[in-house]
Amino acid sequence: MRVGELFRDEVSMNCYYLGERDQAHASWVLFERAKAGPKHIRNPELPPVMYQFFGPQPEGEMRMKPEYLPLCCKKCGRYDEDAVFEVGFTEPVSIRIKGDFSHTQDRVFVVSEKFLSLVREAKVRGYETKPIGASGWHALRATNRVDCADGVLKPAEPYCPLCGRSDGAVGEFERISELSVPSDGNTFFTTSINWHRRLWDRDIFITEDVVAALKDAGIKGGYCNRLWTHEEVRTAEEKAKQGKKWKPPGSTLLL
Repeated sequence: MRVGELFRDEVSMNCYYLGERDQAHASWVLFERAKAGPKHIRNPELPPVMYQFFGPQPEGEMRMKPEYLPLCCKKCGRYDEDAVFEVGFTEPVSIRIKGDFSHTQDRVFVVSEKFLSLVREAKVRGYETKPIGASGWHALRATNRVDCADGVLKPAEPYCPLCGRSDGAVGEFERISELSVPSDGNTFFTTSINWHRRLWDRDIFITEDVVAALKDAGIKGGYCNRLWTHEEVRTAEEKAKQGKKWKPPGSTLLL
């Protein structure tokens, strides 16, 4: 068995990594604007669509809301997603997400009312939510925590001398044998261990029946990458030796 592969490769269902599309505008839940940024002056000679390629208007000076400050390391400022979830989420918030789900700039995974209604109706397990003020959006965290193989994600230095958190992590989960996937379907799941990365702490995974429910309901905002089997990885490696790139057909589903 390869380094980083510790769990069974033969499972009764497919499991997927839930990925999200890049967002044109920043969204904030834990932070609030302390000072407005410079006004974005538009050139009347350019059509409005051109500004979509120049990036969002500067956000200005953002500061963390007082209720979350005690959760932050006094040295590096990092915080744990679970801890802020327990506090809850109040106004003011700024959510400008295109689609039904994404992470905010301050690493909160948020879903639309449509997304939440769908997973409730489908009786999906393994998650909990809290409303985000009166925005109509909801913070969601996966509560079905599973073991994962060592070495798949590697913490990046430097480590904070006070709290010990790393400066992110590199790597990604691609193989089903890298995770102790749930034996039952219709669930969200994630890793027991967390890494303080730039955009989120933990990856979010879903079983194939959840993927089907999201697609059937027209949920938008990202993609689902199926975790590969050992045979598929071996096929990709053999193709790579021949100078060819290969991935299992149909392993990526767009939402």
